[in-house]
Amino acid sequence: MDSLTAFIQLFTLADGEAAQRIGERLALVLRDPAAYQTEYAEELAERGIETKLPAQELREVALIDALLSEELLWEADWTDPAADLVYGLNETLAQQGRAARLAEPVAGRHATTGPEALDIVQDLLEPLGLALVLLTLDSDSHALSVVAEAQVEELRGLAQELGFGLKVY
Repeated sequence: MDSLTAFIQLFTLADGEAAQRIGERLALVLRDPAAYQTEYAEELAERGIETKLPAQELREVALIDALLSEELLWEADWTDPAADLVYGLNETLAQQGRAARLAEPVAGRHATTGPEALDIVQDLLEPLGLALVLLTLDSDSHALSVVAEAQVEELRGLAQELGFGLKVY
């Protein structure tokens, strides 16, 4: 299995069709960023991107959009409360086919926002053997997904090899 496929499967799990669609999209941005920007111009325009992006930034946007298109990522504003992040990540867990679901944050913490909200979510994921993934992009939103805690080091290594920026909590 090649690195790109292994990386994608950490998010798609057993969904081979989603993995194939994401793989085709990411292979294009890695192979030919200009062709990617042309092919996905309409989608990029919806994000307000109408000029040529540096290859690294385009790669980050492509990863976010590919996972988002398969509902394997929750994109939240940095001001969204922890309870909203829990809701969104539970949707992602369902799409991944995982049985686990996050509990609601304890009273007094459900309205917490910003980096503290990400910490709360990770604290809820840990007992489930899961880790929070923040895909990096210079923006005011959080692009969030989930991987198995046991696969965190593999994810970090593959992301570095492929040139994708991410932070695992």
